[in-house]
Amino acid sequence: MVAFGKKLKESQIQEWQGYYINYKLLKKKVNRYAQQLEVGAQDHHYVLKDFSRMLDSQIEKIVLFLLEQQGELANRLSDLREQHDEILQLSDGSKIFELREAYRGVGYDLLRLLFFVEMNATGLRKILKKFDKRFGYRFTNYYVKTRANHPYSELRQVFRHVVMHLISESIFVESTFHFRCHRK
Repeated sequence: MVAFGKKLKESQIQEWQGYYINYKLLKKKVNRYAQQLEVGAQDHHYVLKDFSRMLDSQIEKIVLFLLEQQGELANRLSDLREQHDEILQLSDGSKIFELREAYRGVGYDLLRLLFFVEMNATGLRKILKKFDKRFGYRFTNYYVKTRANHPYSELRQVFRHVVMHLISESIFVESTFHFRCHRK
């Protein structure tokens, strides 16, 4: 079985590499905390606070990138929507093909973004599990509970709403194209 850190590194979208969770750094930090606690160089409170700060920073990086990408996808869809009816009225086969390919490009980029989210969510879940297992307490519950009313949870709701809108719009447009192109 391939270790998650290696899988994450191998499956990253290269141009987005700097926006993924830094799983390797977080894993090293967990090991360092364990060593420091063993020799009495740090106390549990410091470790919890420092690790929380690091997680917050990683999540913020991911969410800000995600929102930027969503905005770009939404703008591309909006531009395509404006061209849609005009091009269909012209009945220009090459323009219709270009528009259809542009919609497919948005769909492809949406799938890449969803994969990005999945990999980061898995990394976050795994590092929290590793932290809990290493230190024998339920940091995951503490972390999630203390962030429940935090802006990140609101951003997660925004993300769900925007992604579902983009997916449904892409499906609608593709089915509309299919219907109109085959009707003629």
